[in-house]
Amino acid sequence: MEKIKKSTNTAVKVAGVFKTLSIVGLIGCVVGAVLSFAMSGFIAQYYSDPNNLVAAQNSLDADMGIFGFIPFDSLKDSGAYGAFFGIQLLCAAVSAFVYVYLFSVLKKVMENIRDTGRSYAEADAAKVKTSFIIITVLLFLFSGLVEAVIAGILLCGLYNVTAVSGQQV
Repeated sequence: MEKIKKSTNTAVKVAGVFKTLSIVGLIGCVVGAVLSFAMSGFIAQYYSDPNNLVAAQNSLDADMGIFGFIPFDSLKDSGAYGAFFGIQLLCAAVSAFVYVYLFSVLKKVMENIRDTGRSYAEADAAKVKTSFIIITVLLFLFSGLVEAVIAGILLCGLYNVTAVSGQQV
């Protein structure tokens, strides 16, 4: 039992660190997006020079995915580079926000396991299931169908193996 408490305590600390890093990333993405929109004239002027455009081609090829719901090519073709970078950063901010939520849930669940000595309570099982669904949907949106299906199957198996409510750990 002491080993389980030590392991879950480590998991709580790691989840707290990653939650903090995700919050920093979220703030950075939002600030960057606001600055990209605010400085769109300067950014467009900078990229009007062909040498700068060639040097920054990797950043212009970036794509947050989302199945092409956002017409990034038309933004680049029209020279709206500030909007292009701003939207990319907002997409990254949404991802960072979801990570903040997921690490918060993980931390609370691990604290509950550490404090009670039981695997999952009913409320924790629902939170874990919701988190797994969010992870699968994000993989579907940002990576693709195959990755989402594989992760969904693995997470479903993990949930079914570990979420036996009320069992002693």
